[in-house]
Amino acid sequence: MKENSENLLDAKIEQMETGDLKDDKSYKEKQKKYILKGISSILSCIIHSCGYYSVFILGHTVVYLISFRRHYNPNLTFSHGYFLFPIMNLTLSLTITIGGIIEKKIGGKNTIFLSSLILCLSFAVMYFSRNLFLDYILMGFIGFGIAIGIKLSKRNACSFFMKRKALISGVVTLVPSFVSAGLAIFYEKHILNPLSESPTIEHSYYEERIFLNFQKLILFEIGFLILVCILSLVTFFKNDPKETIKYGFGEKVNENKSTEIEKRKESIDDPEIRKSQVQKALYSSRSIKLFLMIFLFFPTINFINNTWRPIGIYYKVRTQSLQLVGALCSITGCLSSIIFSLIGDKIQFRYIICSFGILLTVISFAFPLSFNTEVLFVLEILSVAFSLNGFNVIIDPHLMKVFGMENFVEICGVIRSSSGIAEIFSVILAFYLENYFTGSKDNAYKWMYFISGLSGLISFVLGLFESDEKYNYNS
Repeated sequence: MKENSENLLDAKIEQMETGDLKDDKSYKEKQKKYILKGISSILSCIIHSCGYYSVFILGHTVVYLISFRRHYNPNLTFSHGYFLFPIMNLTLSLTITIGGIIEKKIGGKNTIFLSSLILCLSFAVMYFSRNLFLDYILMGFIGFGIAIGIKLSKRNACSFFMKRKALISGVVTLVPSFVSAGLAIFYEKHILNPLSESPTIEHSYYEERIFLNFQKLILFEIGFLILVCILSLVTFFKNDPKETIKYGFGEKVNENKSTEIEKRKESIDDPEIRKSQVQKALYSSRSIKLFLMIFLFFPTINFINNTWRPIGIYYKVRTQSLQLVGALCSITGCLSSIIFSLIGDKIQFRYIICSFGILLTVISFAFPLSFNTEVLFVLEILSVAFSLNGFNVIIDPHLMKVFGMENFVEICGVIRSSSGIAEIFSVILAFYLENYFTGSKDNAYKWMYFISGLSGLISFVLGLFESDEKYNYNS
């Protein structure tokens, strides 16, 4: 059977060389089926991503979780909550590569199911947890659950349409951003704090009717994840790289392209070649430079994501404004996704990433000046959301373009782990500064954003030397 499949592929490649393939009626029918499977897989990725985004926006609810835990341990402070989502993001970024390994062992659909199962079980245990240390462990499991599925579904969706990777990446980011905006408002206004009550001076909500609502949120999240899992599995179709070779380019394939196809086919079929390619790429100066660039890109994002709510509480920003920030961030993220999904395939990566580097550098140095100005405070948070979503749209297509679709998950997992490491580093630094400047939070926050400003500036410089040129595995 395998031999027949190989012969058929060889025959199609011969047709490609003669330029007759586009007139083949059978080919056109198969291409239509291929396109329908691709559209369905994009839908699957969108649905699947909605589940993950619903977990990410829970980062805006940490103050409620800490309030819930303070009921059982009054010695907790809000700074203890700094570590919860960074632990999740670190585990996520460090274990993305494992998702590619699991997919090869059990298949795409089973990997998505396993991802959803881990998330639901972790939240179920969190529902009964009364210990913050156990929450740290559970956040690690949640990060792992997201990691093994998040790049799989995006890569699978993008691989159906090779020339529209940035557009597809933008779409599968855009729709979940809209959904998460609605969920953020629903969580804040209708589940967690429907009366818009303010926290106490200790940065915590003591009223029982408020902090017990966190358990209701967990139950709702579990139900949402189950629904997302079912719908994403129904619409998922795993892409066959050999089908992409035949139907996925959207153009006549000339003789030079057919030679490239043969090389890709050989790479796809031989695991030893792929392993050698991955190892060589990861030890290259290109990968190291990308790793450092991403590591230095994230401190501003991490500092603001982890501290904007306690800063808002400390400087007495209105509770209604703080409640809306999560939703506004999601809407801003939608706008960013639309923009960069449309221009991501047309503008060089370095120009976009350098623009983000400059923006984040300015935000870092200016953020301490906005603490007493509510409008400016919110605008700077939204600017970070704009940069983060734009970055998430363009980085994966860039890595696919540079290192190839076949090796994307393994290489992306290692390079993107830098963002998780950067987040843990940022949180440890923030925790240290808050304790060092015990009597002056102003100084602690100013030092945080001065350091992140320098980091963004160095990331900008590294971005200047990045190009869209493909990595040469044969050099």
